[in-house]
Amino acid sequence: MGNMMAYLNKRTLILGDVKSGKTARTLEILREFIRAGYAEKIAVIDMAPDLTGGIGGKMTPPDDASLLYLTTTITAPRLTGVDEAHIRRLAAQNARAIEVLFDRFRQDPREILFVNDASLYLQAGDWCTFLKMLNIASTQIVNSYYGRTFPDSPLTQRETRLMQALMKVCNPIISL
Repeated sequence: MGNMMAYLNKRTLILGDVKSGKTARTLEILREFIRAGYAEKIAVIDMAPDLTGGIGGKMTPPDDASLLYLTTTITAPRLTGVDEAHIRRLAAQNARAIEVLFDRFRQDPREILFVNDASLYLQAGDWCTFLKMLNIASTQIVNSYYGRTFPDSPLTQRETRLMQALMKVCNPIISL
């Protein structure tokens, strides 16, 4: 069972800067749950953008038909936006696309929820909507960017503020 029991019935947050191993650590925990026979109780909501300039990248969970894996096309706003207005539009577009995933999760809820790259939703999404979605599952393992790679901007400030709010409602917190 490894240390999988440390995550059951908790809201775990895995934080770090770009390329700090957040997704790899999350995948490691996911594999542990699958090996322990929990696959049919697991949903993964992957909010990560495709790899852009060596940053980002989807989680690619192990092949298991009983696992619910939800993802969509996500843009990396700060890496692809041409100016602040465009960056904000891209972030809002992402939030709307991710909310479709939340709806799909609500239609097929699972006890264990993995979220890859939560900050992509928090850049423009609704805090209460995010928390309600998390609360559907009794066990939540969330990873998110929290670092200094990106320059200060209104989007970065909002993301940081909501990440700090998320930290207040998570335990344990793993910083990478």
